[in-house]
Amino acid sequence: MNVRRLVSTLSVFFLMTLMLPAYGDLEIVVTKGYDTKTRIAVVPFFWSGSTVLPERIENTLTNNFVRTGRFEPLAPSEMLSQPSTEEGVFFRDWQLLGQEYLVIGTLEPLQANQVKVQVALYDVVKQTRMVRVTQNIGIYQLREFSHSISDLFYERITGVKGIFSTKIAFVTRKALGEDEFDYRLQVADADGQRARTIYKSREPIISVAWAHDGKKIAFANKVGDRWKIFIQELASGQVRSISDAQGYTSAPAFSPDGRYLAYVSSNKNSPEIYLYDFQSGKSERITRNSYIDTEPSFSPDAKSLVFTSEKGGRPQIYRYDLASKRSERLTFEGSQNLRARYSTDGKYLVFVHQFEGRFHIAAMDLATRDIRILTQTNLDESPSIAPNGTMLVYATQRDSRGVLAWVSLDGQVTNQMRSDFGDVLEPAWSPYLN
Repeated sequence: MNVRRLVSTLSVFFLMTLMLPAYGDLEIVVTKGYDTKTRIAVVPFFWSGSTVLPERIENTLTNNFVRTGRFEPLAPSEMLSQPSTEEGVFFRDWQLLGQEYLVIGTLEPLQANQVKVQVALYDVVKQTRMVRVTQNIGIYQLREFSHSISDLFYERITGVKGIFSTKIAFVTRKALGEDEFDYRLQVADADGQRARTIYKSREPIISVAWAHDGKKIAFANKVGDRWKIFIQELASGQVRSISDAQGYTSAPAFSPDGRYLAYVSSNKNSPEIYLYDFQSGKSERITRNSYIDTEPSFSPDAKSLVFTSEKGGRPQIYRYDLASKRSERLTFEGSQNLRARYSTDGKYLVFVHQFEGRFHIAAMDLATRDIRILTQTNLDESPSIAPNGTMLVYATQRDSRGVLAWVSLDGQVTNQMRSDFGDVLEPAWSPYLN
């Protein structure tokens, strides 16, 4: 089926049923980074136990830094020494190697599968310790600790809150036979590791969205000849549907305060935007026309929604003011613009932008209305912004397979996911979870 014709006639509201996905952890590889990177040495941590640890903190820490595209870690083989205590740190050695920051650490076994972790970050140029953390944790909490330490160190160095402890949700699909598939909604660490299935279906799953408290995920699932919206509580696994009306319902989006869920329904023939109130259990229709309105997303202040509409002839992005109940068109460049999402500060929109037959991810400065193309891959879809506003994840194609990719909001850093399991789609980045 011709993707361009499909998007222009039915919008992305129906497009996602055609993508093919997969299983297992995702390996993220940096394909582009900043020309000038921060040089940091992460010394292998000293482990005084006799068993093999299930997680090496220094490895996860190094990989987290690498994926940002902003850091250039020093290989352990190039280190003049590998200290584990502050007494063993000689700043002149690290200055000779051109390092700006240094990380050292130790792990000591305790009873009941506990370990004592001590880790410190140093400013090599200023020859000072920036932070030191000592904590007793379970041996199987080492990965969570690694991500939290990465967040702390990243913020101390850059001034920007880290996103290593966040999660991503995505959909996979595995062929079981002719015209028969197994769909899975999965949640993984932000680096793609420890993927776990939270929902299964033999029918397509699309439109994945996190609640702003990180405790629920909404999505659309085909049930018989209908699309229904489901909300899953992550802690309990409980799933409930909010769409009992006839017709298609899809594209859920939580409001920042968690009271409302914007979604799309074709209950009145043409797909329109609705607001579901969790307190009253009732829905209110907010758009009314004969054209397709779809893909709503709340602004950070919850005063407006952006959505995709074909009322101008082809899919473009509009903003709906919830107080005045008026809408305005935001995009005019490109033949189509779809699936818009606000940046966390509300200053930018990211969306799918079609120009000369190609679909890329773009960002618009809402103050100037200037558009910047962020990606160079093809058939790019489903952008989702990290909670610190620096990166976004999206779905794209590589070697005729669906994969996930990451790009910084300034377009300077790109990562792609390696997977040997098939296609992956519909990514959604979680909010901060603690």
